[in-house]
Amino acid sequence: MKKMIRRLSLFVISVSVGLALLITLSACGSELNGTWTSIEDEDTHIKISGEKVKITYDEFRIDGTYELDDDGNIIFHLTDRNGNKYKIVAKLSTNQKNKTITLTNPKGESEVFEK
Repeated sequence: MKKMIRRLSLFVISVSVGLALLITLSACGSELNGTWTSIEDEDTHIKISGEKVKITYDEFRIDGTYELDDDGNIIFHLTDRNGNKYKIVAKLSTNQKNKTITLTNPKGESEVFEK
């Protein structure tokens, strides 16, 4: 259970960072829109469409919205199937050349996603 919670936290952080990056890129033509897959875990996906986001990991799914702040963070407002609400904040970094985003949580842990 502890491993699953840690994995979910890393996933959510990764998604958050990815979304922040996507929002930053959206100013340049909605480059964040689409499906982003974790380089570390191919079962982890972030799908962005406009302001909406869906994060999936195996059978786990969480939906919501995201926003970018002035400090380069992406903030996810998410709800799971049971109605539990989550707010995830992560630093968003983008690499337009390689079509990747990196989400970094407040602890400094990062996850890279590719489109």
